[in-house]
Amino acid sequence: MKTYLKTALLAATVMSSTTAFAQETGVTEESADDDRTGNQIIVTARKREETVQEVPTTVAVTTAETIEALGLDNLQDIARTTPGLIFDDSLGRDGNRPVIRGQANILGDSGVAYFIDGIYYTGSLADYDVDTIERIEVVKGPQSALYGRNTYSGAINIISRAPTDFWEGRVTADISENDRYELTAGLRGPVSDGLSLGINGRYFTNGGEFVNQFDGETVGQQESYSLSSILRWDNGGDFRAQLRGYYNRTDDGQPAIFSQPTTENNCIFDDGALYGGGGRYFCGVIEPGEINTDYTRQFANPEDVGIEADTYNVSLRMEYDLTPDLTLVSLSGYNDRTQTTLTDGDYGPNSFQTAVFARFPAGPPDFSSGRPVFPFAFVGTTVDFSFANRREVSDFSQELRLEYQGDLFDFILGGYYFDQSDDNFSIREVPADAAARAGASFGAAFANEQAICAANPICGSVVPFFGPSTPEDRSENLFDIRNIASFAALTIHVTPTFNIGLEGRYSEETIEEEIYDFDEGDPRPVPIVAQQVYRSFTPRVTLDWAVTPDHLLYGIYAEGQKPGGFNGALAIAAGVPTYDEENNTSWEIGSKNALFNDNVIFNIAGFYTDIEGYQLTQNISVPPNQVSTIVNAGDAEILGLEVETIARLGDNITLTANYALADSEFTSGFDENEGVLNDVRDNGLVDCSIGDEFPDVPDCQSLFGSIEGRRIPRAPVHRIFADAAFTMPLGASDWNLFAGGNVTYTSSSFAQVHNLAETGDSTVVDFRAGVENGRYRLHFYVDNAFDEDAVGQILRYADADNNFRRSFVAGLRPGRRFGVILSAGF
Repeated sequence: MKTYLKTALLAATVMSSTTAFAQETGVTEESADDDRTGNQIIVTARKREETVQEVPTTVAVTTAETIEALGLDNLQDIARTTPGLIFDDSLGRDGNRPVIRGQANILGDSGVAYFIDGIYYTGSLADYDVDTIERIEVVKGPQSALYGRNTYSGAINIISRAPTDFWEGRVTADISENDRYELTAGLRGPVSDGLSLGINGRYFTNGGEFVNQFDGETVGQQESYSLSSILRWDNGGDFRAQLRGYYNRTDDGQPAIFSQPTTENNCIFDDGALYGGGGRYFCGVIEPGEINTDYTRQFANPEDVGIEADTYNVSLRMEYDLTPDLTLVSLSGYNDRTQTTLTDGDYGPNSFQTAVFARFPAGPPDFSSGRPVFPFAFVGTTVDFSFANRREVSDFSQELRLEYQGDLFDFILGGYYFDQSDDNFSIREVPADAAARAGASFGAAFANEQAICAANPICGSVVPFFGPSTPEDRSENLFDIRNIASFAALTIHVTPTFNIGLEGRYSEETIEEEIYDFDEGDPRPVPIVAQQVYRSFTPRVTLDWAVTPDHLLYGIYAEGQKPGGFNGALAIAAGVPTYDEENNTSWEIGSKNALFNDNVIFNIAGFYTDIEGYQLTQNISVPPNQVSTIVNAGDAEILGLEVETIARLGDNITLTANYALADSEFTSGFDENEGVLNDVRDNGLVDCSIGDEFPDVPDCQSLFGSIEGRRIPRAPVHRIFADAAFTMPLGASDWNLFAGGNVTYTSSSFAQVHNLAETGDSTVVDFRAGVENGRYRLHFYVDNAFDEDAVGQILRYADADNNFRRSFVAGLRPGRRFGVILSAGF
């Protein structure tokens, strides 16, 4: 079935423009009808109101009507309908980093920033209440000129449902398998002349569907609730204001992540002491595995295991019309998020294990037997991967800008200030039996080393260079980020149909870090303090020509920057304390078209992105640890195409589809671990047989390997979405029957720059059917109807049960799920 669907979808990409692709707006039958009556979808992608077909940039819009019609209940669902956007929370609802147009990363901040009503938002949106959303605008390509920091590859702007001048309300219940329930309720309307209020609440719980082989219990549970409100002032005068408040509580259990053991490594066989002829890497598709974690034994308080987070968000938007054409806009935002994480970090059944890294002669030989016999020592440590930390992040942002719209030109002139404090510290408390388990594991490791020694004719005795330990780390990292920027945008109306747009932003970002590294019981040390300043100017040029009222051509040149940062205390020891900014340059051409009396919308855009200083995760050796660091690995390029269309066939059928191509390739760069793999390929040993990267430094470091020609990790080349919607009145009543289905195809993506381990292709099919009228809706659905199980994200890891040999972990994809949505409103 999967092969048939993939073949059909790929064939669709070469069909005629009137039937092959869907409009990027994600418009359903309801909003499509709005387009035909002249009620165009309004977007604010360029910080001013424009219709989606008139704005000369690629912006994908998902409306409230689409969210309801398709039964979308989180940002991951919405991303599947959006060309060029990848959003995956399979590693936990706190571990998502959205990808736009193939510009992915493994660690560090995403190049995509979130905005709510135009105001910068920090934190996770994986469990955001979509019932509060009027529309989501995904603006693609570098947006640094107008949007600022971390919009290097795009921006996601959520527009909230504003209260209206009449009272309305709705209650919705979503009930499905695996004890998954969601209840939302909203009420909005006028309080007095000019003043209106909106209130929304949400409760969500997911009992989980994956069984932990260690104890037979369910893992992957999720729970969250939120409350939001909007107070809006608009009496038709010169002044308008909107005050928004939001609170969200997340309480998730151990995430549904499995570990693929090193025994499954099937390529690049290593004859060294650590691997003993085993595979150093896995080549091919990582298949879903079983969860087998002892997370309940790793902490003194196992009942608290999971992720708990409290998020507060307050924003104030004020607008004052100085003249009919000139408006002063103020955007103020405050975010506060406190998150506690207690989860198993090796995703395996053992903890406080002894890992042995090396064996070597520890003294002069004894020749009394007629041959040399050495005392041997072995080196290792007590291994106990866990995430046990508390993170407190708060930030304030202020934007002030002047907006002018005239017959000859429009302009925006603004300033921006952002200040963030980020305090991350360890809170690990080991259970009472930790020392006993560490001691037993150490004893078993010692007995194993004695057996190895007995089989070695030159080994006379064995002694450890370490002992069992159960340290309670109390390290702390404090970050302070300050960003000050000024920006401007000028649009010149050369003719009534041809415009030139010029945008630019100058910003200065200061990052300061304090690191305290110590164990429980030790005095607080003097911190390691570091500071870095990043300055940038990011321009953008846009040309657009309305060939006819229904046909728009545009071209864009834009630059973007992702700030650099710090890697932490262990990385400082490894010689990579910081990493530099990442810069990109993008060219885009596009066309937007309304055909056949607006019954068909056809939009197409092609882009090329050139990237310098790509920030890539590398594992650096800091014995006895492998430290994940961010480095500027090299340069890359991405060639892409996005095609979207919507076709309305009569009054009852709407076809929507889109296709996104993002073909990435490193054009230069070197990677330390690529060099190690090359070294092993040569003769099965890490012995610098292909060259030494640092010949003047003692010990051997494999010559770094080139990554030229490799694809960017976590960046699928192809994404296809297609949806068919059918509606029909039921007799003379006000009830309508609706039915539909959609399919999302995502091509495989690689775990790392080595391009060896990959996710595999995935095809997810959803169906829906039900009845509705103006007040009530009954919606039956089946998600992932054909039970696609391909993993979404992969991380290369270290197997704590096998002396830190490198392995992989991945999150499991939820399976087929039947459910029903019931809603009532007035």
